[in-house]
Amino acid sequence: MTRLYSLVPLTVIELTPPDLVAAASRTGYDAVSLRLSPFRAGEALHPMFGNSPMLLETEARLRDTGLEVLDIEVMLLTPERDVQDFKRVFETAMRLGARNALTLIDIADRSLAVEKFVQLCELAEPFGISCALEFAAWLGVGSIQAANAIVSEAAQPNGAMLLDPFHLIRSGGRISDIAAIDPTRIRYAQFCDASATAPVTTAAISEEARYDRLLPGEGGLPLHEFIAALPAGISFGLEVPNRTLAAALELDERLRRTLAAAKRVAGELE
Repeated sequence: MTRLYSLVPLTVIELTPPDLVAAASRTGYDAVSLRLSPFRAGEALHPMFGNSPMLLETEARLRDTGLEVLDIEVMLLTPERDVQDFKRVFETAMRLGARNALTLIDIADRSLAVEKFVQLCELAEPFGISCALEFAAWLGVGSIQAANAIVSEAAQPNGAMLLDPFHLIRSGGRISDIAAIDPTRIRYAQFCDASATAPVTTAAISEEARYDRLLPGEGGLPLHEFIAALPAGISFGLEVPNRTLAAALELDERLRRTLAAAKRVAGELE
């Protein structure tokens, strides 16, 4: 199985979807992830619905480059969020050929979290999209165990999990925890590195996640063990936002270095 490498929006959050596709193509990526729903207040909501000019341009660039759309972002479930809000996101995702929807849950009540996840999976199913639940230390679903419990209890055929070594280690998890996950639920993974020393607070971890991750192989995360614990050859979304590199390097050079570093750690580049 040939591993696909996808460029994740947080790595280049300043780019619009069509510009992200173009940058990924220029710098050797196989696929892209596209942010169709903002995660944080103040993020750009790109006009990617209906037959907007930006959506049509994105479709054209995907056709011209042959890149795949690995996933779309971010299905953030909160107690107040109406899951039906994501219908237009899934409509666009299907047009773009996306296979997965990155999902986060900021709900402490487990029964409500399961209910919302079931609703999201049911909404996504007619569009042929799997909802891949990711966890983060500062959210209501903040550990690999909590995420696995919700996906298991929801028992949806298109319910999946998304693993990222940053979130696994920063939430107190271990590589050995991956063995408890049904491997058929792990459809793809994200990939990056980080300092071996974690920030003290969850707020600081959130800041690190957004701005200060490291190129694979340049930090202290157990990346070789992470790869070995995953299904062989699954696709990697490279989520490596780094404000220092962004200030120091031209965009394409930064993206090429990111891709080369990931392939080197994965043993696919000498």
